[in-house]
Amino acid sequence: VFTFFGSRTAVTASLLWLIVGVYGSSLKEGHIVEGLVWAAGVLDLNGTAFTLVTFLYSGLFAISTGSGFGTISAMSLTLFPAGIAVGGNAALLGGAILSGAALGDSISPVSDTAVIAATTQQYDEEGSVADVGGTVRYRLPIVLWSTILSVIVFCVAGSWNAETLRSAIEIHPDDYKGLFLLLPTLVIMVLAFRKVNIFVSLFISIVVAVFLGLTMHLFSPANLIGMEDGHIDGAVVDGIGSMANICLLLMVVVSLSGIIIRSGCMEQMIAHLNASITRSQRKTELTIFFLVTIAGILVAAVNTIANICVAPFVNDIGRQQGIHPYRRSAILATVVCTFPFILPYGGCLLLLMKGVEASGTGIELETTDMFFTAFYPWILLICSLATCFIHPKNKY
Repeated sequence: VFTFFGSRTAVTASLLWLIVGVYGSSLKEGHIVEGLVWAAGVLDLNGTAFTLVTFLYSGLFAISTGSGFGTISAMSLTLFPAGIAVGGNAALLGGAILSGAALGDSISPVSDTAVIAATTQQYDEEGSVADVGGTVRYRLPIVLWSTILSVIVFCVAGSWNAETLRSAIEIHPDDYKGLFLLLPTLVIMVLAFRKVNIFVSLFISIVVAVFLGLTMHLFSPANLIGMEDGHIDGAVVDGIGSMANICLLLMVVVSLSGIIIRSGCMEQMIAHLNASITRSQRKTELTIFFLVTIAGILVAAVNTIANICVAPFVNDIGRQQGIHPYRRSAILATVVCTFPFILPYGGCLLLLMKGVEASGTGIELETTDMFFTAFYPWILLICSLATCFIHPKNKY
């Protein structure tokens, strides 16, 4: 239990959440929400359109940073309250953020998912492994089709919720200044594309946000950190405090996942599946699909852990049956980005709920509200399953 409680994956995710909490709280203090609402009013975006923008922007952010958790944290503190202000449906907005995070994690070449899915899949016994770039290119059609279908479903679902009325909001002439705090997000994206460490990128973006906020008089130093009634408060403290509980909860959930892993039930299940495989490529790929699905359900705390646990078994099964590493990697990297993003006890849902609570909207969501509104993971799961039945002529 304690091995997994203090594991590198759990501690890294927790530290990332704390830093992103400070980042999101700083942007919120700089009135980025008001700026987004101002832009939505100028562009005449309704709740449905803003939900679609939330999905695409979250996806772009996640692709750039390679961090699904970082995306959920940042967007729940910024885009979610702005979407609520312009009349968006809370469950759809939450689903859009989760969908964008899953989109980025499933295709970003800098994500843990991409690296693990590639470097664990061998060509032969000598240990030659698949390259990250090739595996990303191979699964690009799966992700593109899933994205296109998700956009359509978000539009249709939004139209069904058209009765949601726009909130009574006041737009002030100076609200546009909050849009300048989108620049720190662009800084993160640029640095991520240049393969700068996500922690370094976040630190630099926080410095940029503080500089812009102070020079444009969006907030004062006391708004960031100061003393009141004998205790320290401000955006920095609020950002850390908003994520502290969820970080501890994540470590507990990871520990529970560790019990499942150490119990040996996964090995027994995999041995049974492996024994039932025939020399049919389709049946082998379906076995890999269901194997990764089960791992994602059992170890939903962090999909990276599920990926690490199941990848060696995918490699062994696929290599024995002659499945190319690109196809193995494609099934692994896409399916592992489905259930961990929608299950109520998963780290992604728990993080989103904490971000919504810290956003100050007063919206109360249940973890089950986004189970069916996070459309991308469901569509990606279907497209990944279809991949097992489709074998292109120009394979690799």
